[in-house]
Amino acid sequence: MYKRPARLLVAAVIDDGRAQVVKDLAAEPALAEWLEVRPARSMHDLRRKDLEWADLLVAVDSEAARRFPAERPVSCRLKRWELPQAGSPDVEAAALQALQCMVGGMRMLSRMDAEDV
Repeated sequence: MYKRPARLLVAAVIDDGRAQVVKDLAAEPALAEWLEVRPARSMHDLRRKDLEWADLLVAVDSEAARRFPAERPVSCRLKRWELPQAGSPDVEAAALQALQCMVGGMRMLSRMDAEDV
């Protein structure tokens, strides 16, 4: 059973706005119940305290995933998404779908945990 929302630190290689889009979409009540999202300015500007806070560092594309820091807390894992380029009209829909998929998986695991009690 989940005791708190999962903490996602979202980053692109540079601050192109996609991380903020993810944060804004995650504020929807059905998602915010399961996720707490912070945007990072860039993969180049990750702070140790942010990595220590995060359960997952979400790279918004494969280029950002390649810049995943080698030195990080063991509790911070990488999640790769493939969002469209910044400014694309499809960014919001793709980000929302990724968030909903993540929460859907968490809901399923939560139900399984409840059945085991």
